[in-house]
Amino acid sequence: MGDFSITLDTSRIQRDLSDMQKQIPYATSTAVNSLAFDAMRLENSAMSEIFDHPRPFTTRATQVDKATKSDPTAVVSLRDQQAKYLTPYETGGDHWVGARDGTGDLLVPVDGRTDAYGQIPRGLIKRLLARPDVFAGTVRGIRGIWQRPTRGTRRDGSRGTKGTTRLKLLYMFRPNKAVDKHLDFEQRAVEMVQREGPKAIEAAILKTIRTAR
Repeated sequence: MGDFSITLDTSRIQRDLSDMQKQIPYATSTAVNSLAFDAMRLENSAMSEIFDHPRPFTTRATQVDKATKSDPTAVVSLRDQQAKYLTPYETGGDHWVGARDGTGDLLVPVDGRTDAYGQIPRGLIKRLLARPDVFAGTVRGIRGIWQRPTRGTRRDGSRGTKGTTRLKLLYMFRPNKAVDKHLDFEQRAVEMVQREGPKAIEAAILKTIRTAR
């Protein structure tokens, strides 16, 4: 039998492989972003399990800085405003109280208005303290936000207080204390990525192959 040779044209395969090589950064960023947004939704959903009746502001606390082809790193984090009061639930420490009274104490409702989530509405204390019948101070050893009786005209034409002559305690300052719940923000995200990572990579590769055709 005589010698013979077969020549295969691999140029197309080489081009296809080269094209796929160029698409790897895209596939990587796609997989990373998919995982990042899944982690964001998981973290936001967990807020309703950790806290009783959290505000929508809290259940939308997580954000994503997306990965790109040039930088395949996505960052899942708490938004700045929510991080102020949620960070102690992740790292430990006292409740965040801001600069409400300068002492670090908690201000809790007594006979004052709260919102649908049982919390003091934002800006309410400042508006109350601007009123002449409301003041912050210590009465009978209790430090808080107090309301004086409203003065008006009696039926006989004389002036006096309406109904009661007692001060009303709207909100009371109490010593701060360490948070009693844990956010598990980092652990939750790590476990999700470990569990869903391979599937996200596979889906991104298949999507890249389809779109490259």
